[in-house]
Amino acid sequence: MIHSQIRKKISRGETILCAKASFPEPDIVELMGTFGFDGVWICLEHRRPDPLTVNHLIRAARLGGMDAIVRTKPANYADLLWLLEAGARGVMLPKVVAVDEVREVVAAMKFPPSGRRGYDGIQAESHFGRMPAKDYLTQANDENFLVVQIEEPAVVPHIDAIAALAGVDVLFVGPGDLTLTLGKLGQLDDPEVVAILQQVVASCRRHGKVAGIPCAVDQVAKYHALGFRFFNVISDYRCLLHGLQKVQTDLRAAGFPLENRLG
Repeated sequence: MIHSQIRKKISRGETILCAKASFPEPDIVELMGTFGFDGVWICLEHRRPDPLTVNHLIRAARLGGMDAIVRTKPANYADLLWLLEAGARGVMLPKVVAVDEVREVVAAMKFPPSGRRGYDGIQAESHFGRMPAKDYLTQANDENFLVVQIEEPAVVPHIDAIAALAGVDVLFVGPGDLTLTLGKLGQLDDPEVVAILQQVVASCRRHGKVAGIPCAVDQVAKYHALGFRFFNVISDYRCLLHGLQKVQTDLRAAGFPLENRLG
């Protein structure tokens, strides 16, 4: 059995550290796992890789010892089901504005009696049918988790109700879209934004859920002190960008400048 690293840490109240896969490259995902990250965020909101590639990304996460967390806005039940059967442990739900849409996703993720998910039992999630059915159903219901993004002003009045739902595990602030839709792009220290962050943390504490946020490594301690425990701290894009910028800076210092080509 492959157990969820993140579910284990949630149960212990420990800090969770994740990375984001912006590029559809399974080797990069598996490499991330060698550094000890708990999970990898695979984005299907701003990227649209084909299903076979997504399967490979999820498999690479499992090989790397990480939970695959897939961000998707499912249009229907089938959009969600195949990701879980492929072995994704977490679902990240973006652009939430209402409690009912979260309830629908919870129901789709859970087998009866907790939900209405259908049973197949021959995919990667069940070790291709080699897990006893009872063990598979129990593990899927117990260890799969839902991350609800808080990134729309319309969802703010519903934060506490969402945190109260059984089947919701993490409330994950999307600071980019949240500040954008508030007309305060990037202003994370704005009083209105800070108040929403505090509301997320308070609701999570009240209902035994986990507050999450993406941030730079040097900001983790700051948000940890506020009560956040689930972090995305790096992406493959940022690693590549920062690495290339350093090479460019070092070459310039050595007298061999590279000139930017930005169109």
